Amino acid sequence: MMETLVIVSRAHADTAFSLAEEMHKDGDTVHIFFTGRGAHHCDREESLEKLSWANIYSFETEFDSTRDEIKAVGYDFFVDLLARCDRTFSWI
Repeated sequence: MMETLVIVSRAHADTAFSLAEEMHKDGDTVHIFFTGRGAHHCDREESLEKLSWANIYSFETEFDSTRDEIKAVGYDFFVDLLARCDRTFSWI
């Protein structure tokens, strides 16, 4: 099974979400990392419902959520995740 990391730093990310969902349907484990302006999706119930199948992260310095479905992490975790994933794409 492949692991895919999607980094979203844009406010408008519907295309990235669709591509990530296709990868998920193909059997990938998908990690979506919100940063910069993309972090506002962590506050949007619509986005979180749409991405319920994904592992969702944000930097703790940008968005420290108390929600269980969003993991606020540090840079060391991000680097480990980046190294672990078979493929990565950015939506910047």
